[in-house]
Amino acid sequence: MSHRSRRLAAGITAVLLLAACAEEEAGTDTAAPAPATTPAPATTAAGGDTPATTAAGGDDTPATTAAGGDDTPATTTGDTDPAPTTEVAGDEDTAWALEYTGGTAGPASGDPYQIGYINAEAFFPENTIGINAAVAFANAELGGIDGRPIEIVACDTPPGDDGSSCATQMANDPDIDLVMTGTFQDAHQALFDTLQAGGKAVLIGNGLTTEDFTNSAGVSFTAGSPGVVPSLGYTIANLLPTKPASVAVIHETSGAGGTAAQVLLKPVLEAAGMSVSMVGVSTTATAAEVQSAMTAAGADTADVFVPLVTIHQCINVYDSIRALGIAPTVVTSALCYGTPMTDHLADVGVGGDVPDGWYFGGYGFSYFRPDYDSGMQTYVNKVHEYGQPAPGATTLEYTGFAGPSFANVLTVIQLVNQIGVDTVDSASLDAALRGFTGPMMIQVGDLSCGNVAPLGLPIFVALCASKAGIQQYTGGEWVSIADGLNGNPVDVNAIVGG
Repeated sequence: MSHRSRRLAAGITAVLLLAACAEEEAGTDTAAPAPATTPAPATTAAGGDTPATTAAGGDDTPATTAAGGDDTPATTTGDTDPAPTTEVAGDEDTAWALEYTGGTAGPASGDPYQIGYINAEAFFPENTIGINAAVAFANAELGGIDGRPIEIVACDTPPGDDGSSCATQMANDPDIDLVMTGTFQDAHQALFDTLQAGGKAVLIGNGLTTEDFTNSAGVSFTAGSPGVVPSLGYTIANLLPTKPASVAVIHETSGAGGTAAQVLLKPVLEAAGMSVSMVGVSTTATAAEVQSAMTAAGADTADVFVPLVTIHQCINVYDSIRALGIAPTVVTSALCYGTPMTDHLADVGVGGDVPDGWYFGGYGFSYFRPDYDSGMQTYVNKVHEYGQPAPGATTLEYTGFAGPSFANVLTVIQLVNQIGVDTVDSASLDAALRGFTGPMMIQVGDLSCGNVAPLGLPIFVALCASKAGIQQYTGGEWVSIADGLNGNPVDVNAIVGG
C-alpha cells in the first residue's frame, strides 16, 4: 500500500463514515396504493437491551418485530423515462420474489426459524419497516424460509450504546444462526467482536461507520458510504455537463461526516484538478447555522455545492438556498431525499419529489422509477401491502434504508432455501453469505465480498458491492446519469484519489 493509502486508511479507521447510502429515490406515501387486505404484521417493541422475540400468532402467522422508535460509467447526461405510477401489488410481484428466493408459493407452517436483528431504532426505524414487511410477505406468500415461518428476535441499541449487550444476548442464543444489523451511528466494533466470538453469521444492513465495512465478522451487500461518496466525486469530475473548477462542501462534524468529506470525497475532486472548500456543521445545527456554514464554504460562488448531511439538515440546506437566492449545482447522497423532504416541499408550496435539479448518489435503482428486473417494483408494492408506519408516524417511510433491509431478508431466504432450513447452521450460512455474488435485489452490479477497494484502499473487507448509481431530478422527472437503469453504473473500484 502506498504512503498516501496508508494515511487515508489510518484516517478512515479512526473515525466514522458519513451516512450516505439510503436506497434510491425516495417516494411520498401519498402516491402509494392503499394497503391490501392482507393482515398487517403484529409488532412487538424491543425493550431496551433485551431482545424482543415476537411470538408467532399460531404457527402460520407472520412473526415480525417492530422496535420503538458492471460497466464503465457513462459520460452521457442520462436518459429520462416517465416516472411510473406505483402499481397495485399482484401475482407478478410474488412470482418475482418466488424466483428470487426459490421459495414455495403459499403460507409458511411449522416451527419458526429465528433470525437475530439489532438496530438503533431511535435514529433508523425505517430499517425495521423493511424487515417486518419482508418477513410478513415471505411468511404469507413465499413459504417463509424453506417452508417454515421466520421469526425475528430484535434488540434495540439506545443512543450512545456500543451494541455489545444486544450482541451478547444474540451470541448466547443457540437458536440463532444469523444476526442481521440495521444501522448505527455510534461506534460499535464491540458488537461485531462479540458476534464473531459467538460464532454467528452476520449480514450487515445499511452500514455508515468504519467498523461496518472493516470488520471481519460479517459482510454488507450494499455499496455503502465507501461506494456512494467517492461516486459523488466521480460524478462531479466526469458526468456533469460542464466540468467545474471549484466545489464547496458542508459536512456534519461527526466523525462520519468529516471522514466522508476528507477521505472519500476530497481526494477524488483534487485528483481531477478542482479546488475544494469544506466547512463542518453540527448535526443539531439550526437553519441559520447551516446557512452560515454554506456561505463560509462558498456555496454561493462555487461551481458545485455538495451537502454531506442527513435529511433534517438537507431540508435546512434547501431552505438556505432559497433564503440566499442562489442556484448552485447540487450533488449529494441519497440521505437528502425521502418522505420528510417531499413533505417539506409540499408544505412550502413547491411540490415535487425532491429539489429540482439536484443529483443524488445511491445503490443504482429508483423508488420513483421502480423496475421489475431489480426487484424494486416488487419491493415498492409489497412494502405498501405489508408495511406499517413507525410508532408515532402517520405515513409509511418506505424509502431510505427500508428497501435494502427488505432485500436482505429475501436474500437470506434464498441462501437458506439452498442450504436447507433443517441443516443450516452459522458456519454454512456464513460461507453462503461470503460466497454470494448476486444478483442482489435493488443493488446494481455483481458482488465480490472483500474485493472492493474505493480509492485503492483495501481496508473495506466486509464490503461486497462495487457499483453505485447517480440520478438527477429535473423538470419533475428522474434522469439516469449512471445507474442500473441505463446500464452504466459507476464502478467504485475504478475511482482514484489524489
